[in-house]
Amino acid sequence: MRVLASGAILLLSSVASALGAAPVGVRAISHDGYGGNADAWQLKRHAEKMNVVTNGGAKVVFIGDSITHFWETNGKAQWARFFSEGDRKALNLGFSADRTEHVLWRLNEGGELDGYEAKCVVLMIGTNNAGHFPFEKEPPADTILGIWEVLRTIRAKQPKAWIVLTPIFPRGRGAADAVRCRNEVVNKEIRKFADGKTIFWCDFNDQFLTPGGRLTPEIFPDLLHPNAAGYEIWAAALAPYVDSALSDGRLPVPPNRYAAFQRKESVRLDQPATVYPVTRIRAEGYGKMDWWLDRLSWKRREIAASGGAFDLVFFGDSITHGWDKAGQESLDELRKTYSILNIGYSGDRTEHLLWRGRNGELDGYKAKGIMLMIGTNNGHDRAEDVARGIRAILDLIAEKQPQATTLLLPIFPRGASASDAARVKNEKVNALVKAYADGEKVVWVDFNARFLDGNGDTKWIMPDRLHPNAAGYREIWLPAVLPHFKAICGK
Repeated sequence: MRVLASGAILLLSSVASALGAAPVGVRAISHDGYGGNADAWQLKRHAEKMNVVTNGGAKVVFIGDSITHFWETNGKAQWARFFSEGDRKALNLGFSADRTEHVLWRLNEGGELDGYEAKCVVLMIGTNNAGHFPFEKEPPADTILGIWEVLRTIRAKQPKAWIVLTPIFPRGRGAADAVRCRNEVVNKEIRKFADGKTIFWCDFNDQFLTPGGRLTPEIFPDLLHPNAAGYEIWAAALAPYVDSALSDGRLPVPPNRYAAFQRKESVRLDQPATVYPVTRIRAEGYGKMDWWLDRLSWKRREIAASGGAFDLVFFGDSITHGWDKAGQESLDELRKTYSILNIGYSGDRTEHLLWRGRNGELDGYKAKGIMLMIGTNNGHDRAEDVARGIRAILDLIAEKQPQATTLLLPIFPRGASASDAARVKNEKVNALVKAYADGEKVVWVDFNARFLDGNGDTKWIMPDRLHPNAAGYREIWLPAVLPHFKAICGK
C-alpha cells in the first residue's frame, strides 16, 4: 500500500482541484480512506491488490462494492471460466460495503489504476450510497455526482481503456422498494454518460427480475447479492465488451445495451411534460453537459457546508442564475446580512427544477424564505401547462421546506412590446399562477412594470430583452424583494 507524506497529499489535492476534482464536502464525491483506520480490513485488501498493480496490473479491471467483491465467492466458478486466463485475466477491485467516496480514495490516493495500461474497466457502484443513509443525507443527485466523478477519475487514470458501466443492480423484493427506487433514479441518469464509443452502458437488470419487476431468492438469495446464476448472467453480458476491448479493433464494437424491461414510471397521459422531473444530462453525451453537473456539484457542496440552514434560497433559471453574474454586486451586498443559496440554472424549465428539488437541492437544510421565478424557458408548452408545472414546484417546496415562506415572482417581461408572442404567453402564465399565492406561505411579488419604459420595451434595463443588467438587479429587483426578505428573516 502506498503511504503518502502529508505534503504529498496536499500536492495531490492541489493538482486534483486544478483538474476539476470536487473538494471534500458532499460525501459521495469526497475521498474516504476508511476513516483513516490503519487496521481496517479494506486497507489490508487494498495492499494485496496493490501487489498486483505494482506487478503490471491487468488488462481487465473490475471496480465496485460487495457485488463485485463476491466474484471471489458467489461467482467464483464464473470468474474462473470467464476472467482468470490470458488477456481476460482480470483484477478484482471490488470491496464490500464500498461507496463512491471509497472508490475515489482507492483510485486517487490509493493508486489502484496507476502504473499500468488496462484495456477494459468494468464499473458498478452506488447501492451502498443509498443503502446506508436516509434520502436527505444521500439524495440521488449525490450518488450520480459520485459516479460521474469516478468515471472522470477512471478516464484520467486510464485514458485508453474502454469503460463498461453497468447499472446499480436491483435490490429488495419489489419495484416499490425504497432504496431500489432511489437507485433507479440514479440508473436513469448515469446511463447517459455512455457515449457508445469508449464508455458503454451494459444493462442486464431485467434478466434478474420477474416480468412484474420482482427480485427472487432463486437469483438474489438476500435480495441484494446475486448467487452463481446471477454471476452467470453478468459474465455473459460483459463478455462481448471485454473481448472487443481486448481485440484491438478485430472484433466489432458492441452497442450500448439497454434492458428490455424497464421499471414502469407513474406517467399519466392527462398530465403535461412540465410536471415530470428531468435533468439536463444528455443521452450518450458524457462531458457535453458538464457545466450543469458542475453547478449541481457546486450547489450540493454549498448545502453540505451550510450547517443545515439558509436564510434565503433563490430557485429558477438563467434570470435567477444571473445573481451570480450581472447581479453579483447586489448578491454580495445581500450576503452581508443573509445566508443565500442560489440554485438558478441557465436554460432550466419547470421540469428541471422539479428534478433538482426532488433529488437533492431542497434537501439537507432548512430555509426561511425561497424566491421562485420560473417558466420563461417553457416556450413550447401551453400557458396552462407551465402553470401546472409551477404549481407542482410550489407543492414540492411545501413538502421539502414546510417551514419556508415562498416569494412567488411572475415571469419577467420579455421582448420589445406587449405584443411580443413570448411575453403574451408568459402573461397568461402569470395570471394563472398569481392565484397560487395565499399571502402567507406563498406571497406574490410583482414588480414587472418597473422593467418597462414608456413604450413597454425592456431593452433599457434588459439589453437582450430577457435578462436584467446589473442595474436591473440593483435598482429594480433588489428593492422590490428586500422588504420581504427582512420580514421573512427578521433582519
